Amino acid sequence: MTVTKKAILRTLLYFDVFGHPLTRSELFRLIGTKTANGEFEQALDELLKMNIIGIEAEYFFLITGVSSIKERIKKLRRSKKYHRISRFMSGLIYCNPFVRGVLVSGSLSKSAFSKHDDIDFFVIAEPGRIWLCRTILMLFKKVFLLNSKKYFCINYFIDTDTLEIPDRNIFTATEIAFLIPLRNSELCADFLAANKWINTFLPNLKTDLAGCSEANSFFIKMILEKLFKGKWGDRLDSYFMDIYRERSKRKFGLTDLEMFDINFKSEKSVAKYHPNGYQHIVMQRFNLKISEFQTTHKLDLTR
Repeated sequence: MTVTKKAILRTLLYFDVFGHPLTRSELFRLIGTKTANGEFEQALDELLKMNIIGIEAEYFFLITGVSSIKERIKKLRRSKKYHRISRFMSGLIYCNPFVRGVLVSGSLSKSAFSKHDDIDFFVIAEPGRIWLCRTILMLFKKVFLLNSKKYFCINYFIDTDTLEIPDRNIFTATEIAFLIPLRNSELCADFLAANKWINTFLPNLKTDLAGCSEANSFFIKMILEKLFKGKWGDRLDSYFMDIYRERSKRKFGLTDLEMFDINFKSEKSVAKYHPNGYQHIVMQRFNLKISEFQTTHKLDLTR
């Protein structure tokens, strides 16, 4: 079992957690080893002949997994509509005070939008104003969108001084790889450059800023930002951060500080809201799939 074959199988196992078969180009882009195209094609052909993986409608999948190609195609078609909506919503988000960059994250970033999914956004904010920015956006959603999460769900904020994401694992690397930059192309490019570490996990990855607009200034936005300058703006930002921390602890009854920090990171430079502990669940399922696959096929997938 060559390094490239192992990388292909590990990648398919990872995305099998989501029931997400991959095209040839997606698989090449996401495998965890640097490989030439010819070597990659040869490894794919040999795995197909071994009847370990299969291909249908241009999608590769594990033979032992549940075929979800029809569902993947449905999600892809549905995503086209919501990509248009996300571009409009990103413009509304960008108009709000202290927002400096907007990217699409979650299922829509992978063009795998189901009927029950929300449009998730990743926001880069002004340093020292993340929690004011978050609070203003939440108020905007409640007042103008009737608190609807379908088109407007923001679960991750960072600031322009802290662009590097510290959680270095395959889950985080994959989520960053799929982010779709929509607002402020220069800042989004800086963000991607600050997170070049994801190439350790995805060495064939190439990022794309196509479709991302340049930074714009809005008069009303600038006026509102001036209202919150100085020490009282600093105190207000800290106040909203403290409220978030206390409410999260009470609501979810979290006693494990390490898990709380992963799912509800709340610092002056980052605001994260992942109440379902998705990262932990995905990594558990991924490791279980690898273990079961190795036992079933009597193969060693360690690097």
